Amino acid sequence: MLIYTRILPPTLSFPRQSRQLQTQNDSTGYAGSARHILETLHSKSYGLHFVSPQYISRLARLVFSASFDLYLSRSSHITIIMGSVTRTTPLNEQLSILYVDCFDSFTNNIIGLLEERLGANVIMVRIDDKQADRDLHTLLRAVDGVVIGPGPGHPRNTQDVGFINKLWALSDSELIPIFGICLGFQSLCLNHGADVKRLESPRHGIVSRSTHQGTDILKGLGDLDCTQYHSLHADLELTGAPPTHFWQPNNVCPDLLPLAWDLSDENNGPVLMVVRHISKPFWGCQFHPESICTSEAGKDLLVNWWRHALRWSANNARVKTMELTGRYLPNSLSSLFVDAPIQAGHLQASHLAQELRSAAGRDDIFLRWAKYPAQGVTPTVLLEKLGHRDDEVILLDSQGHNMGRFDILGLVVPGKTANVTYSSYDRTLRYGNHSKNIDSIEECWPLFQEALDIYYPQNQKIDRSKLRSDMDRFIAGHLPADSPFWGGFMGYISYEAGLETIDVRLPEKPTDGLAIPDINFAFIHRSIVIDHHTNQIYVQSLLPNDWTWILRVGSLIDSVSAASSISECLSPTSIAESRHLNDTLTHSTITRPTGDSYRAQVQNCQDHLRAGDSYELCLTDESSIVIPSDPSSHSHSPLDAWSLYKKMRLNNPAPHGAYLNLPNISIVGTSPERFLSWSRGGHCQFRPIKGTVKKDPGMTHSIASEILNSSKERAENLMIVDLIRHDLSGVVGADNTWVSKLMVMEEYEKVYQLVSVIEGQLPPAELPGAPRGLHVLKNSLPPGSMTGAPKKRSCEILVDLEKRPRGVYAGVLGYMDVGGAGDFAVVIRTLVRNKLEEQEVWRIGAGGAVTIQSTDEGEFEEMEIKAGSVLESMMK
Repeated sequence: MLIYTRILPPTLSFPRQSRQLQTQNDSTGYAGSARHILETLHSKSYGLHFVSPQYISRLARLVFSASFDLYLSRSSHITIIMGSVTRTTPLNEQLSILYVDCFDSFTNNIIGLLEERLGANVIMVRIDDKQADRDLHTLLRAVDGVVIGPGPGHPRNTQDVGFINKLWALSDSELIPIFGICLGFQSLCLNHGADVKRLESPRHGIVSRSTHQGTDILKGLGDLDCTQYHSLHADLELTGAPPTHFWQPNNVCPDLLPLAWDLSDENNGPVLMVVRHISKPFWGCQFHPESICTSEAGKDLLVNWWRHALRWSANNARVKTMELTGRYLPNSLSSLFVDAPIQAGHLQASHLAQELRSAAGRDDIFLRWAKYPAQGVTPTVLLEKLGHRDDEVILLDSQGHNMGRFDILGLVVPGKTANVTYSSYDRTLRYGNHSKNIDSIEECWPLFQEALDIYYPQNQKIDRSKLRSDMDRFIAGHLPADSPFWGGFMGYISYEAGLETIDVRLPEKPTDGLAIPDINFAFIHRSIVIDHHTNQIYVQSLLPNDWTWILRVGSLIDSVSAASSISECLSPTSIAESRHLNDTLTHSTITRPTGDSYRAQVQNCQDHLRAGDSYELCLTDESSIVIPSDPSSHSHSPLDAWSLYKKMRLNNPAPHGAYLNLPNISIVGTSPERFLSWSRGGHCQFRPIKGTVKKDPGMTHSIASEILNSSKERAENLMIVDLIRHDLSGVVGADNTWVSKLMVMEEYEKVYQLVSVIEGQLPPAELPGAPRGLHVLKNSLPPGSMTGAPKKRSCEILVDLEKRPRGVYAGVLGYMDVGGAGDFAVVIRTLVRNKLEEQEVWRIGAGGAVTIQSTDEGEFEEMEIKAGSVLESMMK
């Protein structure tokens, strides 16, 4: 270890060992680390007042995450000591890495790992970036290394690797340290003599231990447990060779030195895992070091590579001769905020926002509310007692499930409630009597955020002298903190809207042109929230002078709660209502996918998986229930959606139930899967479900656990966990993203399922340009648990295979609160009716994740189980 005082003036010292101990005792995590940095700088009178927040963010990453000793001088220079390598640079001229993205769904995880462990700025370009291709040689002179990421496809296909081959062909004077991951690794090997072939058994979401000799970038590493996502492998033509030949170059690939192998797979035989070029600064690994299930040794491998890279540059006198400018400025916390939704304080009122604001007239906007005991009150009882059984209404219902807490009832007020819709097919935004063609869905998000911010309680400056009632004066400025929804948008975002966000061609729309909207929200002013943990009900209104309604609802709640027994207040389906519902269902025509067709699609999916186009494909199909017309009247005898909802709620309760009765659409759902929630404090949570076992007779908790912990089920779940980490960290940063629950079995009414929980923390909303929960939502669509990975290529394949719009199914449904919170569920186990259709048809989507370990029969059975759970709940 070098003695620092011999090479620089007095400094702040952050040795790795001491800060590791400190971070173990720091429960506040990264945010606490950043505060500690600032406090230290101020206490030592460091003149860093000119340093922008992104540099403080970067410094916090360096000091508390990087895998090396670090020092900060009064002249704002960083010195990094990595073994025998010492490097000093100004804080605003840190070491930088060019990251080449191959359209993978784990990219942000890798970038975060590079930032955290290497302390480097990362500049990302994509393989199809024509400007980056033209600027490549200039770019390389401005960075210290290159990382080529994973992605779908084959390294021999130009469209799958873009300009990557130019990197392997650099002249000796232009050489730069390069590290390839998965596809990048295969490209390295292909360009230096190896062949890239299909594996006998593709390795998608499989974790296995690699064998190595502790040399080169593996020196000092222990057990190397690697997460693999690949269908192809680099073949060095060593079949039948003695073991010693596996650790040295051969005649076929004289420039490649093998460093690690996976020897655990009898089907595939030895698979090359890590390699380096014998004379050029090129390294690569086949596995994914960023995966949540890759061991620490896999992440330390990158640190070792960086040491070797810096040493090579020092020994070869390679220095940066250019500065990054313009579009190539390093990724930073600030750059993530560029396209964040419009912020409060910088509002230019759109026509939509003005329309929503006009509902409150000229009065001050604030939340009027009252709280009542909730004993014995259910949302179904309350909705019927209020007389809204057949009205437009939205109910988000925890259905009495032990994993649920809140029921939220959003009431449509004629003349006040605006219904805001958007179609991805004709790109038309509609609300009230207004219709506007826009360029893309990206224009919708700022409009939604602006509308929410107009009603944001913390923005309101209430003139108490203008308040008209004692109740207004009493409640103004006080908010029900425990109520998750104070008003705002309630509704859904379709799967096709999600496809538009990632620039995937949409499936052909119905030929009759009667497609339902792809975004459909009602802006709710009057809401009722039932908290089943505290047995309280919140009655809330954003409308002025609405105390009469609040008190009337309160009186009704009191009468229900005061009933002599709960049974007196419950509202079971009446005998006549039940008889009519069952009679309608009995005479309906149910059409389900055929086994032959679905199994053929599963096999088509697996062909794509073997070709390296995807790691996992979430294939779906659709069942339909056609309701007959009444022959006596020659008109429809419609199915009563509200009666149907109550029946499903009783037979198959789930924590994310939903009933929506809006213009042109009815939705009846019992979804078990949360997509995304975010709190008013910016805490985000995803809860993907992958892995399902039906609770048949004889199926015990123990047997279900054994099935769900199989390699196939865990691989399905792992791939989605890594994908969601990518989606979330792309907004909040990898250092603010974590997995709190990994592949845990949960029990529901009719199934056992494998669930993971991924969480993250947004920066404070008050920061200028800070992203909001809506930013996380739009960046995560469509739900990864309904697509597969890599997301974009997987969705493209699925559009071609399924040949139909999924619609609301596989989209998300929930709310965005004016107070800054939001909660959305994945639309599964759900019935949807398009009221525009002349024939009354209810549709149920169902499917499952196809992996290379799937069987076509097993996938068909899983799809049948999921669709059957809804049908059984209807017909029971």
